[in-house]
Amino acid sequence: MTQYGNKALKFVTGLGCLVSIAGPLLAIILYPRAKWLFALVVIGIAIVMLAERTRKDPTPARLADEIESLLTGNYGGWDVDGFEHPGIRNPLLREYWHKSMSLGGLPETWVGMSDAKKDQMREIIRELRELPDDLGK
Repeated sequence: MTQYGNKALKFVTGLGCLVSIAGPLLAIILYPRAKWLFALVVIGIAIVMLAERTRKDPTPARLADEIESLLTGNYGGWDVDGFEHPGIRNPLLREYWHKSMSLGGLPETWVGMSDAKKDQMREIIRELRELPDDLGK
């Protein structure tokens, strides 16, 4: 991307953030009768926070299955994005996730890894499958 393209992208991103913050505040001032609409923003934030607090970690077997499907190329949809941004709370599972990411790099490139790295990844999968499913309970 060119220098001007980067500047334009930063400007548009900043403008979008400004509008998302200033828009509801401006709406409250300009439309005083519709102050109840602000409650929808509060409800939306509460739903996002509740979803984050009630989210469950994957089981070790599920994490192993995800790594294996990415390694073999049997994935689709949002599987890669879901694996790249898991938000795992359990420290042991997070460590295995970090191992796989540091070893393989971007998950969409795992199919073309060398055989030595694939063997190391299979070792991670094997170790994950040996862990109990009720890890951390």
